[in-house]
Amino acid sequence: MIECPTCKHQEFVGTMYCSECGTRLVLANAAPTVSIARDQIDADSLVTKPAVPEGPELESGAVIGLRVVSTGDIVPLIGRENYTLGRTIEGQAVVPDIDLSPFNAYEQGVSRMHAEVRLAPEAVTIVDLESANGTLVNGKRSEPLRPVVLRHGDVIQVGRLRLQLITRTRS
Repeated sequence: MIECPTCKHQEFVGTMYCSECGTRLVLANAAPTVSIARDQIDADSLVTKPAVPEGPELESGAVIGLRVVSTGDIVPLIGRENYTLGRTIEGQAVVPDIDLSPFNAYEQGVSRMHAEVRLAPEAVTIVDLESANGTLVNGKRSEPLRPVVLRHGDVIQVGRLRLQLITRTRS
């Protein structure tokens, strides 16, 4: 257990925020994220936005998903209002909703809890969770903890791993 520095509430190791007061809990990482120099993040070769929704159908009738640019795999976003993106390691107490480990997340500089995608009726947004290597949307670095509105075709870069937001209208 760890103790919140603000209210002294006890939380499980790996918890990011205190459940009582909301204070961010800062912990030393057992497995650090690989740091990438800014000049190694290739924002110029981003995939261009398609004019209309195209690509494979999403699983389970989902109308929104993330396409892994390097592989073409699609991760459906269905059944929840928000999803954390990151990578897992053995024994990690808090795991992301979407584990990007199968896409070489560690080597790509993805933090264990890197970003959060939020789905709301008015907008789809992404929030960088103070990750080591940052989050870019269409080549522009987002500020940590500040939501950035996403649209169909936008390219999200977590570390060096590129994901593209894919949306479909229901037929």
